[in-house]
Amino acid sequence: MRVKINKATGSIRKWIDSMAKGEFQPIIKVWSGPKGTRRHFFRGVKAGRNHHFLSDGEYRAGIYYESLPHIIDYFEQFPLWDIERAIKIANEMGGKYPQDSDGEAYIMSTDLLCREYDPIQRKVTQIARSYKPMDSLDFKSKHPISVHRTLFKLELERRYYEELGILYRLITDAHISKICAHNLKAHRESAKYKNQFIEHEERFLYEFVSLCLANESDEVKVNLEKLTSKLMLSYSDLYALFQWGIWTHQIPANLEVKINPYRPLILKQVA
Repeated sequence: MRVKINKATGSIRKWIDSMAKGEFQPIIKVWSGPKGTRRHFFRGVKAGRNHHFLSDGEYRAGIYYESLPHIIDYFEQFPLWDIERAIKIANEMGGKYPQDSDGEAYIMSTDLLCREYDPIQRKVTQIARSYKPMDSLDFKSKHPISVHRTLFKLELERRYYEELGILYRLITDAHISKICAHNLKAHRESAKYKNQFIEHEERFLYEFVSLCLANESDEVKVNLEKLTSKLMLSYSDLYALFQWGIWTHQIPANLEVKINPYRPLILKQVA
């Protein structure tokens, strides 16, 4: 049966009209996502708009990629807007493009379309990323038909972006842990008022990391207090700088260990 695309095409046309006005709208929003899922809605620091995530894993990915210095911003729930291209790819793969019971095409979407700076090429590039929990790809925990269908859609997505000359990457639980995302989320608030302390960034980072290396058993709070007189800054400003350093990955903290200001900061092991 031929896939019907009238409804999907109409939705895409509205989405393109919004984009033409400079107003990005995710094709799926938290209030229109699948029922029974854990959805998240939060204000992005870099994009300056509200983000819509349809699962805990997508949310963790959003938190993580927003924090990376080379990521400029991203578009979540970004549609595979060229539906005819996507259907063609599905047919070439010998599979069925996603559709409802009436044969109307669903609009497939990518969890994150990231704009990032490539220092090697010295230009801004795009990378599409989709999140999938590990168990959705595990034949031991899911029915083989379900796993094969998931893999089919991921491959369709990859080929779609390949035709557009855009890199595609799969994200799983193995890439971003709950603890890592928690640490980044807990320290991202300072980014909203960085202009109040950013002039002290370079010296603070040097002095703080030096203290951590010299006094590995000292609590974060103790090291910050030591710097109040040396840098002539308030504790609140120093703590904001600490948060900024964690969120921007400039402090080489081990993000797989929960960060607590009343405990020593565990730094990454550098070879």
